[in-house]
Amino acid sequence: MKMSKKKLWKVPLYCIFAGIITFYATVNFLGRFMITRLPDGTITLDNTNALIIHGGIFILVLIAGGLFFYRDMTRKEIFFSASIIVIIGLMMTLTQWAFNLTTGPGAVFFIYASLAFEWSNIVPQLLYRVNENLWLGAFIGNLTPYLFIIFGKK
Repeated sequence: MKMSKKKLWKVPLYCIFAGIITFYATVNFLGRFMITRLPDGTITLDNTNALIIHGGIFILVLIAGGLFFYRDMTRKEIFFSASIIVIIGLMMTLTQWAFNLTTGPGAVFFIYASLAFEWSNIVPQLLYRVNENLWLGAFIGNLTPYLFIIFGKK
């Protein structure tokens, strides 16, 4: 199968773009809806609102990408395109896990590098509520770009 470079990089570039937009929208605008003040004056994150907002973002990005960007691609093309960003995400997660880079400059690097998956962070959040293994949620969260395959042509 011959695939153009333009189609091959469609899913990774969309994920990176959606992740960066999602991050800044959440921090600058939507963060106000996720923060609550407790009766004693403490400011905390309202987990229910955070899950609703992140879930809405996930569905919005998934549907927008599927309907507007991937309708002209076959499922096989979307699979190969999504595999690029999935492999990058899995390599980052494996490196972070193997070298225990959860604090310090290494962790800061991975925080910025993982912005490509910010749009889909609802998946690891929900998995963490079921199973408190952070790495399992991160691993499965890296596979979310494969969900775009359902929007491809047969």
